[in-house]
Amino acid sequence: MGEAVGSVQTVSAVTLFAPAKINLTLEVLGRRQDGYHEIRSVMQAVSLCDCLSFSPGESLSFGCDLPGWKAEKSLVSRAAALLLSESSRRVGASVEIKKNIPLASGLGGDASDAAAVLRGLNVLWRLNLAPGRLRELAAQLGSDVPFFLGSGTALTQGRGEKVIPLPVLAKHWLAIMTPKITRPPEKTAVLYARLSVADYTPGGHTDALVVHLGHDGDLTADSLYNVFERVADDVFPELASCRQAMLAAGAERVYLAGAGPSLFSLHTSRAVAEEVCRGLVGQPVFLAETLGSGELGGE
Repeated sequence: MGEAVGSVQTVSAVTLFAPAKINLTLEVLGRRQDGYHEIRSVMQAVSLCDCLSFSPGESLSFGCDLPGWKAEKSLVSRAAALLLSESSRRVGASVEIKKNIPLASGLGGDASDAAAVLRGLNVLWRLNLAPGRLRELAAQLGSDVPFFLGSGTALTQGRGEKVIPLPVLAKHWLAIMTPKITRPPEKTAVLYARLSVADYTPGGHTDALVVHLGHDGDLTADSLYNVFERVADDVFPELASCRQAMLAAGAERVYLAGAGPSLFSLHTSRAVAEEVCRGLVGQPVFLAETLGSGELGGE
């Protein structure tokens, strides 16, 4: 049963989960003429999620349970503006966000929220935009946003806007730590600026993982790669002690999430991942599992 807002018929309410992501591989192939970097990455959605609730409103408003969060500094406001531009009618909505993914953590929370806004308002306002059009809008928002429109495991290329679904990764559990350390403004840009030509790779790490996933959907200890591992330790000098803490808690390998500063370990056993989480104190720690595309979506 819908209700009218302005002159547009809407549905009564929509609730969506916005999952975090990790990069199983993240390679920079080089710098493009448009100033962006050409990347090649295997991205994986995980069960650490924000929750977004959409309901009709006389105007467009955002609320969030995280102190200090501002819509104008988030991609969600830009996502809503793009959806508004797709309608010739006056529409409104109230968007409430429950934040579980830490800000500026390398886990893609803001990009995932923006993708959820595209999906949620498309349904709430009954715009009926095709998936292809939503992907075009997502590409205008940020490099990670297109991935969050429904992929569980995917190859991303270009500056991140080209998304190719991959076979579902075998179930893994993660212990994720997001250290309480200062992030520089424009953190990701700072890390990209620290890369040198010697850090560029031709995409072989990613290609090898894509082939491996196609064979059995599993990982090996050496499958993961992140170009930012070297420079992240310079930008976040506290990471070394955080890695040691995770190893001491039982993690066999510790990996950087995106551009950091979050760290994670991967486990085929939930019990082992739980043990690592229990062994970490004094820092935000999350237990999560990998998600397939069929596990993403509404509440």
